[in-house]
Amino acid sequence: MSSNIIWFYLCLLLIFNVIYITHELAETRTTVKVGALFFSGEDAQELAFDEAIRQLNNQKLFELQFETIKRYVPNDDDSYVLQQLTCELLAEEVIALFGPSSKTTSDIVALIANNAGIPHIQYDWNIEIDLEQRKLNHQMSVSVAPSLQTMSRAYMDIIRKDFKWKKFMLLYETPQGLARIQDLMNLATVERDFIKIRNIADYQDDVRVLWKEVEEDFHEQRLIMDCEPASLVPLLNQAKEFRLLGPFRNWFLTNLDTHSSGLQMANNPDFTSNITSVRLKVVNPNPFERKKTRITEIDQILGNQTMLPILMFDAVILFANAARNIIASDREYIAPSGRCDAEDSFPWVLGKYIVGEMKTISEDDVEPPFKTENMKIDEYGLRSDFNLEIYKPTINEPLASWSPDGEILSAKRDPIGTTSSAAAAAVQDFAQTTRTFKVVTHIEEPYFMLKPDAENLRGDDKYHGYAVDLIQKLSEMMEFDYEFVIVKTNGKFNPVTKEWDGIMRALIDHRAQIGICDLTITQLRRKYVDFTVPFMQLGISILYYKPEPEVKDMFAFLQPFANEVWMYVILTQLVMTLAFVFMARISQHEWSNPNPLEEDPSELENVWRTRNAGWLMIGSIMQQGCDILPRGAPMRILTGMWWFFSLMMLNSYTANLAAVLTSNKVKPSIESLDDLIGQNEIKFGTLEGGSTSLFFSESNETNYHKAWNQMKSFEPSAFTKSNKEGVDRVIKGEGNYAFLMETTSLTYNTERHCELQQIGEQIGEKHYGLAVPLGSDYRTNLSVSILKLSETNVLYEMRDRWWKRHNVSCGDDEADVVVDGDELSLMELGGVFLVLVGGILAAIIIGLIEFLWNVQQVAVTEKVTPGEAFKAELIFALKFWITKKPNRISTITTNNGDNASRVSRSTSRRSSSQSKQSKQSKQSKQSKHSKHSKLSKRSKRSKRSRSRSRSHSKSRSKKYSTEC
Repeated sequence: MSSNIIWFYLCLLLIFNVIYITHELAETRTTVKVGALFFSGEDAQELAFDEAIRQLNNQKLFELQFETIKRYVPNDDDSYVLQQLTCELLAEEVIALFGPSSKTTSDIVALIANNAGIPHIQYDWNIEIDLEQRKLNHQMSVSVAPSLQTMSRAYMDIIRKDFKWKKFMLLYETPQGLARIQDLMNLATVERDFIKIRNIADYQDDVRVLWKEVEEDFHEQRLIMDCEPASLVPLLNQAKEFRLLGPFRNWFLTNLDTHSSGLQMANNPDFTSNITSVRLKVVNPNPFERKKTRITEIDQILGNQTMLPILMFDAVILFANAARNIIASDREYIAPSGRCDAEDSFPWVLGKYIVGEMKTISEDDVEPPFKTENMKIDEYGLRSDFNLEIYKPTINEPLASWSPDGEILSAKRDPIGTTSSAAAAAVQDFAQTTRTFKVVTHIEEPYFMLKPDAENLRGDDKYHGYAVDLIQKLSEMMEFDYEFVIVKTNGKFNPVTKEWDGIMRALIDHRAQIGICDLTITQLRRKYVDFTVPFMQLGISILYYKPEPEVKDMFAFLQPFANEVWMYVILTQLVMTLAFVFMARISQHEWSNPNPLEEDPSELENVWRTRNAGWLMIGSIMQQGCDILPRGAPMRILTGMWWFFSLMMLNSYTANLAAVLTSNKVKPSIESLDDLIGQNEIKFGTLEGGSTSLFFSESNETNYHKAWNQMKSFEPSAFTKSNKEGVDRVIKGEGNYAFLMETTSLTYNTERHCELQQIGEQIGEKHYGLAVPLGSDYRTNLSVSILKLSETNVLYEMRDRWWKRHNVSCGDDEADVVVDGDELSLMELGGVFLVLVGGILAAIIIGLIEFLWNVQQVAVTEKVTPGEAFKAELIFALKFWITKKPNRISTITTNNGDNASRVSRSTSRRSSSQSKQSKQSKQSKQSKHSKHSKLSKRSKRSKRSRSRSRSHSKSRSKKYSTEC
């Protein structure tokens, strides 16, 4: 019990000591005076000034007590009045001067303060003077407003790093606004083609002229504007009349008080453009989160994050904490002299120490805390460090934050400001509604084509192709609408005017949001538009005419020799045959004894008749044998020369025949780009102004550079206005023109034109991509969607659908042309078979003629009717097993059974009839028969002699000759 009483008394004693010490400290506080200059109408800044002083004086442990002295500056910008008011404040022995704002120059206040040694604190922007001059005449001045130089660098970081804008237009209204975008202005002087600058003040008479210029002349989609908050909404409403607030427009508002301009209240469905702004990042932006029973006017002012009141608050807090640290130290407090015009007055001693303390004090050591983040004053008295918040002013939604090190961090998407969370969430962002993309392209197979029944269709339904399918897939994935805009070409760059046409022009002018066709990604194009990831990879190759294969000739075996050669060969054979016969008749060695048994024959025989000589000629040239050969030297020389002639002709024929029959593939006259360079028979070119021509013109490779120079030298020009013109020119040229084009289009055309072919290997590597205007926020989503289509094999299926010529192939047409290896088709050798068949038919016809002639002779000799003789000969010919033929037909008929008997009886009857009719001449017939018998016997003996002689001659010839 006693211990509890002791603890109770100790607590009372402690409370009493605290109250006593606090009271003593309050009694011992040093009272100082601070002065402020305000223009009429600056109630918010004045309230912020008073609020900061009130909070400082309410700090129980704060060693200083502040007393405020205010003076109000008229709005007539009278520097003399401003000087008098400043001196009045100094006469009150103030230790600091706050203001005035930048509505008038504050240099006179800074000079007076500098001479008097009184700290001068600025809270609004002023045009910054040279730093060396500031060191001399503004040593006592400190500005808590963000440095204009740092602000300009911050805007550059946001534009280049966050927005990634390369092309935009700068609009400013005041000199301070121009200073805030100074770095962007410097960039504009370097890249004049991409950045345009306009002063809004130059269009005061009618600002609609400016907006018309922006829309119709510059076609600009990205605008950076610095204007006063009061004029922002009227300017935007007028810009709305020229569709400058429609979708795909991007505005960046650089004034730090944009959020207080009323833009959020003016937001409506017409504001579909993307509007972004910046403001100073505050420590506690929402005072309504504090538990207070009553919201004061100053709470509303500071809660709105209006720049000047907040900066006024921070300026007072910064000075007060620095002054406390200096005055409350061991130094003896000495009040200012209170004089500004006396020549013998000296600067206040403590002033320079307070200013020095303001440059080094940490934001963690001040009480109460600053309203803005990252307060740091540099050696020149300028605020070099601060944080900016990037936000959407139409819905007051933070997007990211910027710090002095150039880092941009994404922010939480929580609504802030004077509205509640529920109310802010209900604010509609009209810029996020579903957008309709205008897709620019041009007619080019197979990317974008008219349907066959296009006349009966309307809108985009009358188009089809690879590009149409790709855009449809992307629209389904990204949930956007689209409509096509058709131009003539992909886009050609004019180096003189530095202007583009075609798809590129439409994207640069923002008349379309997506460009698609056979649009190659190049370094030059990337300066003017952005590209998605590639959706197709390709290269360059040569399109050339495929010579039509020669029609197969059944008599191809005749092709090794020209017609006149064949004629000379036949004529030579005939001449050689006659020459051979003539030489044989004058050569004594070619006359032989027909009957070797007779030592002194009365007659000699020569076997080299025309048919034997002709047979020798044919057998020699056909490399076949021959039973009879010449014996005399002249004849052998003549035969040897004929054999030599036959050998040369036969070998030449065989070699040429092999070349003719095995040359199955029709090879082009060129096989690579190297074959085109240096010759003038075949002209070659490419699409004028396209990526292929750009590849050759900018290449450092020797052959490519030579090819480019040669293409430029051709007359008429070898360049074409379109790929279709190039394809048509190749077809019409029939081998006199080659077209260098991208392999995708080349493959498509060779699939559909069998008379065309690709020559050589692929040159280089290129890519097709979707083109979008510079800095388009939807480019990343398009790229991601294209990658998904590639991963799911959709892009391959689409290419196969539009490139392949299904159910029809040029390979079927080539089957008759190409034969693998050494195989020969029947069409090529058919003539040989025809010759064989012709020879067989000729032999059969001649054989039949001889057969019938023989039948006639037999009928006469045997004294039978031709019919009986024909029948007997035919029956005997059909008995293939009989190899010996009787000399007389009577023998044939005896062996033929009944048929032969009838023939014999018929013969007897005819003989009997003839004997009866010739009784009167019997004696003469018998005499003739006797003579005939003698001649017959002599003839038989002669035949036997000739037979033996031939056998003997044959045996001798085999010893001295070989086969022909």
